[in-house]
Amino acid sequence: MNQRFGISLTATLLATALGTTVSNTISATKAVATPTDDKPKAIEQQPETIATPSLSILRENKYFRGRKSQENSLAHIYSYQLGNSPAATLYVRNIPIFTFLSANNGIEAENNPVQQATALTDRLNQLNRENFDAETITVSWNEEHKSYIINVDNQELVKMSKTIILADTTKNIAQDAIQATNRLRRLMGNAAPLKEIAGRPKSGLISPEMEQKRVTQEIRGIASWYGPGFHGRRSASGERFNQYDLTAAHRNLPFGTRVRVTNLNNGRSVTVRITDRGPYSRRRIIDLSTAAAREIQMVRSGVAPVKLEVLED
Repeated sequence: MNQRFGISLTATLLATALGTTVSNTISATKAVATPTDDKPKAIEQQPETIATPSLSILRENKYFRGRKSQENSLAHIYSYQLGNSPAATLYVRNIPIFTFLSANNGIEAENNPVQQATALTDRLNQLNRENFDAETITVSWNEEHKSYIINVDNQELVKMSKTIILADTTKNIAQDAIQATNRLRRLMGNAAPLKEIAGRPKSGLISPEMEQKRVTQEIRGIASWYGPGFHGRRSASGERFNQYDLTAAHRNLPFGTRVRVTNLNNGRSVTVRITDRGPYSRRRIIDLSTAAAREIQMVRSGVAPVKLEVLED
């Protein structure tokens, strides 16, 4: 009987020890499997496919910067060094909208491009949380300041200038202003594009760089688009293809040529830069990047009838 009691006691102690070991092992496993809060949530939620900012010059030096992401946050920025000066590009729904540059290579607080971009990012995310009406986004010429100003509900949102430009700048401040306005209207509420800038001076009253670029050639045909399978590959121009840049492939237009592409199904337009060769399907005249295709709403259809306007240098 003493022997039986000894065996029973041994079994009980062994079971207790094993139970403790298993429990500790499970706890340790859970501790390893549970994600920590040390990693910034903004980085966790950054889309993996976005490898670079919009401008090709950013490809060598990039850094994602943003507040803690929320489910309803739609704007973020990339901050980086441009030469010896800070710069930043603001994205809305992964589409580049504005690039903020340093003024005279200065880093004064009021002119710091990263701070300016961050402030505008916060404002856009706040507007989105408030479910505002995107139809209230407008653009107008301010005679007093001699500048184009993008407004929300008649309140200044951003003033276009030499240091705040369209991410894929047309080198025409008026065109930059209306394109940036229409992107915000569409991406923040699918509002219809504006056709003109309120109060814009007539030709001759503004400097030459504000005038519309002259159209040197017009072509009509079918556009297609390409993206994910080619992202990061070397294009015919030598640049690495970034599906989030506003670029395109054309059979023979010189690399760097800017082309305004208008979707004839809906009237939406986007200005792209030629960086690649193609398309090679007989009926298609241009192959757009993913971002450009989104701008004119042809991602879902895959192809669309378009008008190409080749712009002067």
